Amino acid sequence: MEKFNYQQPCCIESTLPQLLKKYDWLPFQTSGDVTVEKILKAVSYLAGNNLDITICLPAIDVTILRLFAWYHRRGWLKAFTVLTATDQSELIRNELPMELPLTIVDSADIPENYGMLVIKGELSNVIVNGPLFSAVTPGICSYTAYYGKDPERIAQLTDTINARIRVADAKKKRAARKTTPKKKGTTTPASEAPAPADGSTVLGDSVAEEKDSTTPDASPSGTDE
Repeated sequence: MEKFNYQQPCCIESTLPQLLKKYDWLPFQTSGDVTVEKILKAVSYLAGNNLDITICLPAIDVTILRLFAWYHRRGWLKAFTVLTATDQSELIRNELPMELPLTIVDSADIPENYGMLVIKGELSNVIVNGPLFSAVTPGICSYTAYYGKDPERIAQLTDTINARIRVADAKKKRAARKTTPKKKGTTTPASEAPAPADGSTVLGDSVAEEKDSTTPDASPSGTDE
C-alpha cells in the first residue's frame, strides 16, 4: 500500500476516494482539521443515491445536523440513524425534516472521540471509523475507511454499532412503555389484584365468599335424597 495515508482538508475530497477505489480498505490520519463535512463529501458519492446513513458519535451538534438536512433536501438522503452518548432527540428532531425517516437512540458506553459513519447506497457502501468533528480540533486523529459490497466484511465492521443500536432501541422502548399512562376503564388482572382483608377470593371483577365448611353441598341432581 502507498505510504500516502495522511489526509489534509484541502485534498481529502479527491485523494481519499481515489485511494478507496484502489484499495477498498484504508487506514489514514489527519491533524484534527478534517471535519465530518469534508469526510462525508469525500466518500458519500461512492455509495450513489438513496442513501441510508448511520452516524455514531458522543454528541451531535447543529452544524452536523444541518449538513444532513441539506443532503435530504438535495434528494440524496432517504433514512438517517443517530446514536449519541446522551439523549439528543429533541435537538435532532428540531433540525431535521419531519418527512425524513429517523432512528434516534443513545448509549452511555460510547467512548470519547469515538465516531463511525456508515453509508449505504444504490451503488455501494462506505464505512469510516474515527473521530467525527464539526469543527477543527487540533491533534493527531486515526481513521479507517472501507468501500465495497462484501457482506461479511461489512458485518464485521458494523457489528458493534448495530448491537449498540439494538440494545439502546430496546431500552428506549421499555422506558416508553413504563411511562405510558394506563387507559381509563381498564381492570386489574385477578393475578395482580390485592387480596381482600376479609379472606375472600378475588375472581375477575367479583368476589366469591369462601364457603362455610359447615354448609352441606347441594345434590348434583338437584333433588333431595
